[in-house]
Amino acid sequence: MITSGSIRKRDAKGRSWQITIELPKDPISGKRIRRYKTIEGTKREAERAMAEYIRELEKGYHVTNSKITVSEWIDTWMDVYIEPNVSPTTLSGYQGMIRRYIKPLIGNIQVQELSTLIVQDWVNRLKVSPSSGKPMSVKTIKHTYHVLKGCMDKAVLAGIIPRSPCNRIMMPKGQKKAPVIYNQAQIKQLIAAAKGTEMELVIDMELCLGLRRGELLGLQWDDIDWENKQIHVTRNRVVVGGKSIIKEPKTESGIRTVNVPAPLLQKLHQHKSKCLANRLRMGKNYTVTDFIIVHPDGKPIYPEYLSQMFTKLQNAAGLPKCRFHDLRHLCASIMFLQGVDVKTAQQVLGHKDFTTTMNIYTHVFPSSVKEAADKVGALVFAV
Repeated sequence: MITSGSIRKRDAKGRSWQITIELPKDPISGKRIRRYKTIEGTKREAERAMAEYIRELEKGYHVTNSKITVSEWIDTWMDVYIEPNVSPTTLSGYQGMIRRYIKPLIGNIQVQELSTLIVQDWVNRLKVSPSSGKPMSVKTIKHTYHVLKGCMDKAVLAGIIPRSPCNRIMMPKGQKKAPVIYNQAQIKQLIAAAKGTEMELVIDMELCLGLRRGELLGLQWDDIDWENKQIHVTRNRVVVGGKSIIKEPKTESGIRTVNVPAPLLQKLHQHKSKCLANRLRMGKNYTVTDFIIVHPDGKPIYPEYLSQMFTKLQNAAGLPKCRFHDLRHLCASIMFLQGVDVKTAQQVLGHKDFTTTMNIYTHVFPSSVKEAADKVGALVFAV
């Protein structure tokens, strides 16, 4: 583990020595990690102390005398390891969890005093949010725990603690909420309710293409290949710190090209003509952008506002409430019903792993389940 160690005099008489230990480079920052120690005595004594120090470091038993608190260390960890290496949305998520759930409960505890028992008690207390007093979801608790664990793992590498207090922690259990999937009659009801509204094109595109909300709102006119009837998905429009920003899609596989059905392409043509007409009619009052999904005055639609518009549409249509993201699940289910193979669906939806498409997004309609049972019965009981 240890690359090298060296000794140098700290005084002219040779009675004080500084030991410098070179550790392997940090895997994230790429920076060399050094440890220092001062020894009083002869050079031979300093050499023996250096050898012992190296053994301690290699065994992971060495603990510094630092009195750094969880709040202080997590700020350093964020500055050095997280902020330079993650996306703005991930950074914002980390900052929110640290501010709301970590610092208020264990921020004042010294890192060296943070035990497995304290961490377990902290996880247990997260069932209720310390900031809002409302129950927290199992998913949020697990995400917050992994933020603290990542921070403590780096504290081990930094030599602040010998081992992480976040190991062997029991997580709360909870059932994952299944997406609400509309049946075929409800799909037609949703399409009918959206007709003639700002949501008409949005609903059509989601049911046909299954884009993430940010991918849909990030589409620009240049992304459409009219001749080949395709759309290139290359960006994601999201909210960070209350502001709308552009970033790359969620995963590398999220950068993709999807084919567009002819009727949807025709609607996109009509929408572009309508946008141009609105621009001529409104003049200076029209906001000129390259985005496809905009308000009648040209202003890009804010991500959260799109979800609110979808909720209003559901209420007006008398449909069960589901998330906007569930339309992505619904698109996968429609592809499944139409006999589209899993690998193709994976490419359309931009999943890194085809098991994600299978396990998360493929929800069959009750009618197809009944049809499958009938087919099995027909084979088993055939005369």
